[in-house]
Amino acid sequence: MLYKFSEKEVVVKGEYDLSATLTIPELNSQKLPAVVIIGGTGKGDRDGNMKNFNMNIYRQLAEYLSGLGLITIRYDKRGIGKSKGDFNKTGVHDLVKDIISNINYLENLSNVDKDKILLLGHSEGCILASIANTTHPVSGLILVSGAGICLKTAMQFQNLGIIEEIKKMKGLKGKLLSYLVTEKKVVLKQKKLFDLVSASNEDVLRIQFQKFPAKWLREHLSYTDDDVLDMLNKATCPILVIAGDKDVQADSEDLEMIKALQKQTISCRTIENMDHVLREYSGEKTVINVKKQYKHELNKPLHDKLKEEIKHWYGDNFGELVFK
Repeated sequence: MLYKFSEKEVVVKGEYDLSATLTIPELNSQKLPAVVIIGGTGKGDRDGNMKNFNMNIYRQLAEYLSGLGLITIRYDKRGIGKSKGDFNKTGVHDLVKDIISNINYLENLSNVDKDKILLLGHSEGCILASIANTTHPVSGLILVSGAGICLKTAMQFQNLGIIEEIKKMKGLKGKLLSYLVTEKKVVLKQKKLFDLVSASNEDVLRIQFQKFPAKWLREHLSYTDDDVLDMLNKATCPILVIAGDKDVQADSEDLEMIKALQKQTISCRTIENMDHVLREYSGEKTVINVKKQYKHELNKPLHDKLKEEIKHWYGDNFGELVFK
């Protein structure tokens, strides 16, 4: 049985004012644990929604966690929703500063247990949470669909996934795509992007007549997989790493590198039939048609196994269970 909770819109002060939502369990306990939910790449809002894609990933996570008895905060990035700032000029270090601003906000709430503040990162949020924990250590990390690798590796994995899928396609469409989208062309195009961004000191570049967040990618390119793994290895808090075996945006096999650290405080879980938007999906993995796949999942709940793993990990690592 889950607790009832209330929602409250708040403003988190930092370099820019960030609009955020608190979910607060209806409990008599004076102090409660709290979680900062950190979203993935792109212009998704605090709930995890983009234009034509109302997945509500982070809203559902927040509601589930508060149902267990944890306070949560989720927020719009700079320049998104009601938050101030310019999205395109926001770099990795800016995003990390905003995470710390949210931690500071929670630390100043009278009903938050300051010894039990956690970060939950999804996709790019796994990298950001790992970095934030190096400068402002927290009580625990929950890293879902993107832990242990840098953004460059994730981008390369996604592009090579497209190539492999095209190679398996049959018929005229397969032949045409195999001619137009070769591995050499894809790798070269990506390298040109990396080189262009790395050679620039501009916050924003015009690429194919569109604004591109050059500062953001340039700062990401300064991190390697070894850097991210080293952050996890040096972390002193309990860490839960979760991947889905139907994820085409983050490779579930990357968990093997984290397991190789042989660090007792890190728990790794691979969830069968879970995709990148944390839904249950039993079909064939597809990068080319993944948007169509996600549209079919808009009204689906979070994967039950994901919720179960988070609940048990929290109970095992933080003693008494707040939840019923």
